[in-house]
Amino acid sequence: MRTRHFISVKAYPAIDLQKTAAFFGLPLPGAGERSIILEGQKLSEIYKYDTGQKKVHIFSFGCIVFEDMEIDETDRFYESLQQTAGEPDYRMLLMYRESHDSVITEDGTIRLWPESEDRTFPPGIELSHTIAAVLAKSAALSKEESDLNTLLNEAYMYINRSHAGILNAGARMYAKTMVHIVKFEKESAAGFGIFDRPVATSRKLLLRDAYDNLSKYYELDERYELLEKKAEQLRNIVRSGSDERFRRQETRLLIFETFLLLLFPLSHILGKVIAHDGVKNFIHMFFTDLLQKLNIIN
Repeated sequence: MRTRHFISVKAYPAIDLQKTAAFFGLPLPGAGERSIILEGQKLSEIYKYDTGQKKVHIFSFGCIVFEDMEIDETDRFYESLQQTAGEPDYRMLLMYRESHDSVITEDGTIRLWPESEDRTFPPGIELSHTIAAVLAKSAALSKEESDLNTLLNEAYMYINRSHAGILNAGARMYAKTMVHIVKFEKESAAGFGIFDRPVATSRKLLLRDAYDNLSKYYELDERYELLEKKAEQLRNIVRSGSDERFRRQETRLLIFETFLLLLFPLSHILGKVIAHDGVKNFIHMFFTDLLQKLNIIN
């Protein structure tokens, strides 16, 4: 048996496919396509040698999937991609990655993963991009899972500071959290379209079955639904914290306004009292008597 080895990494926040396809001399992707594939002669031109059956799958949501490529070849590809997509986020690509093997059996059929007991798929239907799409989405989900967990922790800190009575607790944190919620909803729903099959996959029933089976293996639907619940939890935490913070500010503002209103009549009364001759004489007599008792004056 032989294996096809895939490595998926989240290397960029996003990749401009139109610009990247034009740079590598590939046909421009259609409106509904979220990926392009470098293979054959186009890939060999980058490495200056025959790359055989190796492939690179590039996704608009910032993931790259390398098929049967060595580590030094992946590093070299990042250097080529820098000219159109910029330098990758090396910390991110080391943290959010998937490694996967599919198996080519002795009779030439393809098993989606080594221990799979499900059906095998015939050769020639081009499974690799279907597998790459699932792996790319799994890596992208890992990044979102990590980000949301971090923000949930920060949101709880924001709430605790607010409960402690700190007036300006987490104002920047609140803004950052709300921005990330909007960004998450935009990128996850419109960006990597977790529930959408690739365009090429949707055209063939066998590829659709392969995509669905591998999606279940990587639990894409369950993970995304959990992310949505966490995002809603985060939204509720921040909203409740914001409401409480607003109430505290409103209460303190009312107290301050009341204090200012009291100052006006009080200052008027004190002005009249101090201006009265009897009060002036009283103050003079009080301090004179005090100084005499202290033997400061006779």
